[in-house]
Amino acid sequence: MKKKIISIVIALFLTLTLAYSQQGTSRDIIFKAMKDELARNMSNLALENLKKSFFISYNIHDFKVMSIKASLGAIVESDEKPYRELWSRIIVGDYGRTQENFFDPESGGDFVSGFVNDRLPLEDDYDGIRRVIWKSTDEMYKRAAETYEKKISAINQQKLSAEDSALADLFNAPVVNKKLPSVKFDFNKAKWELAAKELSAIFDKYSDIYKSEITITFIQGDEFVVNSEETETVYPFTLAAVQVNAYTQADDGEPLFDQVLYYEITPDDLPKLEVMKTDVKKMADNLTALRKAPSFTDSYTGPVLFEEQAVGEMFSQRLFSENEGLIVVRKLLYSDPKMLMFASQMIGKPLDDKIGKKILSDNLTIKSTPSKADFEGKKLIGSYLIDMEGVVPPNELILVENGNLNTILNSRIPTPKLNASNGSKRIQIQGSTVSSDIGPGVIDFTFTDAVKRDELKKKLIDKAKEEGLDYAIIVRKLKSPASSIKTKMDESSILSFASGMQKKGNVSKPIAIYKVSLTDGKEELLRSAELGGISLSTLKKITAASDKKFAYNTMLSQGGGISSLFSFAFAFSGRDNWNLIGIPSSFIIPDAVLIEEMDVQKEKRMITGKLPVVENPVGK
Repeated sequence: MKKKIISIVIALFLTLTLAYSQQGTSRDIIFKAMKDELARNMSNLALENLKKSFFISYNIHDFKVMSIKASLGAIVESDEKPYRELWSRIIVGDYGRTQENFFDPESGGDFVSGFVNDRLPLEDDYDGIRRVIWKSTDEMYKRAAETYEKKISAINQQKLSAEDSALADLFNAPVVNKKLPSVKFDFNKAKWELAAKELSAIFDKYSDIYKSEITITFIQGDEFVVNSEETETVYPFTLAAVQVNAYTQADDGEPLFDQVLYYEITPDDLPKLEVMKTDVKKMADNLTALRKAPSFTDSYTGPVLFEEQAVGEMFSQRLFSENEGLIVVRKLLYSDPKMLMFASQMIGKPLDDKIGKKILSDNLTIKSTPSKADFEGKKLIGSYLIDMEGVVPPNELILVENGNLNTILNSRIPTPKLNASNGSKRIQIQGSTVSSDIGPGVIDFTFTDAVKRDELKKKLIDKAKEEGLDYAIIVRKLKSPASSIKTKMDESSILSFASGMQKKGNVSKPIAIYKVSLTDGKEELLRSAELGGISLSTLKKITAASDKKFAYNTMLSQGGGISSLFSFAFAFSGRDNWNLIGIPSSFIIPDAVLIEEMDVQKEKRMITGKLPVVENPVGK
């Protein structure tokens, strides 16, 4: 009788479990699987003689993705499919000391934390989701517990400073329970395949352009966060991107690139097709003209005027990278102390030791305003209400005030000068994988005593005359690190990447840079020019800015450190690729800024590719 009752109970349990897996919304099923497995693992996850886990966090990205690629009027790739991935974070120890912020080559995993990712069932399979979470948690816990022991051993063997010894490994955070509604839109694949064909067909008439491609990527879905502190959040993530890239070579073999990039929240926010066609044709004409432009052979030190897209790229690359940027960099502990020298070159120098000090020109204030949804009618892709750790960021955070550093963007990883997370752990796209990193959302730049843009060119010329120069320089467009045409991973690519990482304050190559006559203001397009390192001292010399501001949406590919290493690798990976790399970010910036003094020199190329032997058959 007893066995019969047990059998009935088991059968009833299995029936209810199966019924649940077939009922409820996707959100309900995902949340229940996450919470049930979290509770079970927090209660039972332990190994004899090893530390028990004290914190578990699960992130699930539940997306639908459409990716289209076209070239010369023909579809090359077209795909629309679901994407569902789990990121697990298992921490042992306590808030003061965990296995994180420690690097041991034998431990594997993330360089800083205990994250690991796994693909989930694409259907709403409650049991299937739980099994992936269980397996991921089990594997990560064993690795985390062993790494913790190695870290404690390293601490005991190495002589840490009092500050490093006292520094905690994880901030506590308020409990957040917030479920935001999904954002839905029609992908309309047929419509956008036609658009890709029409845009890419423009290059049919350009025999001097060697490679061109159009990529269209739409992402729509929800981001789930559940952790053992009882935080439960879900919020929508959408992105609509159209990227147009083209490549050619000058007669001397110099590689030349140009791009037209649109990043919006939904397809309805993108420009009309005719507007995009006009922009693409203009880009193709400019790239063709660049082939014939004179090579810059001089060495220039003097005033430089940045305008339009170049302002956005210069500020975003320089101030929001891991190398002396407004992003926290935690000093790691290494199992082998000899690795510290190499790592310090890779990761860069943190700025938090300069909090309270002047780092930029005193006419500049920089604010983080992550909840700001639009600016003058343009929607901001960097807008967000909850970060990837389930932390709600402040509506406004002053990073720099009148040139003085107030704070920097951070996560739940402590540093000596910051005492809490400001909710800046952002979603990051890497090829066809979703991860997270510290980064900006919406950043607002305000300059006091701003002037009309026309006055800036006059100031540029006057300053160049004062310094006895023969000409001045204007930069209007920089190559975006987040979107460059993929040719092949050859020696040139590797060496260019390596040399770029070594340059302090480095920004990408100018696409549109002009020599300005001091007599009549005429401009001459140049190529082969390279901007010198833009240090914080350089940015203290911003003498004036335009009073007209605009919103610049971009995918911020952090220009330095370990993050850029991963981004570089993903750009050449053989996996399915959404053709997107970076953190969705928005910058509200003046459309022109004048820097009193910086260097411009001839580009130093380690390798120059050979020209084609037979001429391009296209466009003849």
